[in-house]
Amino acid sequence: MDDDQETLLCKHLETHRDQSIWVKPDIRERMHSPAQRRSYCRKCGKIRYIGSARAKKMGFYVNLLKEIQRRSEVLNRRGITRHRLTQVQIRLILKELREDEFFSDPFCTHSYSQWDRFRATLRKYCPLPDEAIEPVYRDFKG
Repeated sequence: MDDDQETLLCKHLETHRDQSIWVKPDIRERMHSPAQRRSYCRKCGKIRYIGSARAKKMGFYVNLLKEIQRRSEVLNRRGITRHRLTQVQIRLILKELREDEFFSDPFCTHSYSQWDRFRATLRKYCPLPDEAIEPVYRDFKG
């Protein structure tokens, strides 16, 4: 890890359960409970995510990109799409995701927001159709 990136990421110091705060849940989790008690980081103030949609590690998205690359090659050979995901695009996507502090911090992030950022970054560098991306994510999700 670079020294610059180490300084960006906070080594979270979580508050005790007695000092936690009440937070409105995300729209996707609102049906489970109207409000939740969550702890937060004493250093940066980020609120800990405690839901079931835990953030994925970077390796998950590396594997996902490789599978998307493989499937885009197949679609390109069949003549369904003319877009392909190259190694250069994969490196650029991973570099941008690693630099995104919110994406790589599992303390306060959930997988829904990670997926939205991943998809936006992927579309920025390679305009693949949703039909090539969504099925791969559903297969890897389990």
